[in-house]
Amino acid sequence: MEGLSLIIPAYNEADRIYETVRESVRSMEALNMDYEIIVVDDGSTDGTARVLERVESEFPKVTHVSLPENEGKGYATRRGFQASTKNLVCLLDADLDIHPYQVQHLLREMQRTGVDVVVGSKRHPASTLEYPRSRRFYSTVYYYLLVLLFHLPLKDTQTGIKLFKREVLTSVFPRIVSMCYVMDLELLLVANFLGYHIAEAPVKISFQREYGRITWEDIRGILVDTMSLFYRFYVLGYYGSPLKPVVDYEPRISIVVPTRDIDWMIEECVAKCGELNYSEYDIRLVPDRAAEIDLPRPGSRVIASGQVGPAIKRNLAVEDSTAEIIAFIDGDAFPEYDWLRNAVPYFEDESIAAVGGPAITPNRDNRRQHAGGAVFSATMVSGNTRYRYRPHALREVDDYPTVNLLVRKSDFEAVGGFHTEFWPGEDTVLCHKLTQDLTKRIVYVPNVLVYHHRRALFVPHLRQVYSYAVHRGFFVKKFPETSRKPLFFVPTLFVLALLAGLAASFFSTVFLIAYLSAVGLYLSLVLVSSIKTLSLSTNFLVFPGIIATHITYGVGFLVGLLSSKMKEQ
Repeated sequence: MEGLSLIIPAYNEADRIYETVRESVRSMEALNMDYEIIVVDDGSTDGTARVLERVESEFPKVTHVSLPENEGKGYATRRGFQASTKNLVCLLDADLDIHPYQVQHLLREMQRTGVDVVVGSKRHPASTLEYPRSRRFYSTVYYYLLVLLFHLPLKDTQTGIKLFKREVLTSVFPRIVSMCYVMDLELLLVANFLGYHIAEAPVKISFQREYGRITWEDIRGILVDTMSLFYRFYVLGYYGSPLKPVVDYEPRISIVVPTRDIDWMIEECVAKCGELNYSEYDIRLVPDRAAEIDLPRPGSRVIASGQVGPAIKRNLAVEDSTAEIIAFIDGDAFPEYDWLRNAVPYFEDESIAAVGGPAITPNRDNRRQHAGGAVFSATMVSGNTRYRYRPHALREVDDYPTVNLLVRKSDFEAVGGFHTEFWPGEDTVLCHKLTQDLTKRIVYVPNVLVYHHRRALFVPHLRQVYSYAVHRGFFVKKFPETSRKPLFFVPTLFVLALLAGLAASFFSTVFLIAYLSAVGLYLSLVLVSSIKTLSLSTNFLVFPGIIATHITYGVGFLVGLLSSKMKEQ
């Protein structure tokens, strides 16, 4: 693995991508070193894909990766890195603002200083800029914001040319969360945090477009992502997670997807499962009735189960599989490209029975779905289980949902699989048996992630919340080791206090004042917790969504707590 990989993410660059690649080839040939050029088409809609097919046929050392949808620069860059093979990796923007001949300057600086990373810097005293004043203004303001927030020993993080030793990106990319606006900043922040040495090199920038492509929506997105990065870094301590590196070990995995019918979400899930960056796996799709659907992996099967619940469907699929690990995912979710590869290293430890990860709301979900996801990720709703909905630090857990859960098959069989009496809640019972009966561990890994289409606020979301709450209330009596936690009782205590306080306020002015003060404090806390994005329309939904979720869960939990048995599937 010698030489240089040049990675160029591109979105709607049909008018200039050919010239960018041609100039890149010329510049790489002049280096007299082994090289490859990987262009990632990030779901372009302007004919970029057709140009890249021509480029690939004309230049033997150029390949392209085509993404079916626009996922953002961060995601495209990572996919390009996964397709690369050389020991040095250079990231270059596709717009030719920075000519690729400048790669040699970064190589020279890395050789001179011996550092691990070299970034082009607009603020280097030797840099030459032909740059609009508006872009200079934005760049300067953002620079001082980053100085205030992160204290990075760099004067520029956003210039579109960066050179890395491969080992740096191998360590850093598994920790990267941003798929779009602040990927460059996050890469350098994490590299610096992990102790890699970074230097800056001068660049020449010649602005190619008459007008820039930065919009107010972009500025808002940059601010939101930057503050999210600040929160992950300083509050969550996310980047300190001792994530295991990818290993060559590839045990056989069966992905199990239960469903009633075949719909567009199932088709999306199966298609994304077929694109995973892993070799040894198959898919077990379990609908009610036999169905025609293309399963993209050898050894995959459709198993018609009849009209039974998800727990029975999953048990049937596991029984049919010869895999070493079973990867459970819901039919309304789909996996990240590295889902299996990031989970597998943890199964080398025999004490670990299962691995789970976050289930994130997809960007293309509608506003009410995003609001539902924001309610679940709010501190006042999920408390210390918010990691289920956003990447948080690695940790051990004793209960995890099957929307994103990988289990060692031998351990699954040792506890008798899923208890078919309960749904929802069968995953809680399984995790209870794994941790209590087998005394094994379940690990939450933040980069083992899937995307989960949320139930929209309000009725679909609240119906789901009520069902979860009823089963959790019942499990307090049946499985107290994992369900008798103070957090689960809080919504019910809130509902009872709300009713008791309302009744008492009719008999005493003092009680009335105290009651209104408590309600006012509660609403203030909900308001703070509901500010999840810069979208006011979404936040306006989240605010009543949190209140409705508290009341619905509190009532459902009490119903379950008072129930003598649960209705079977």
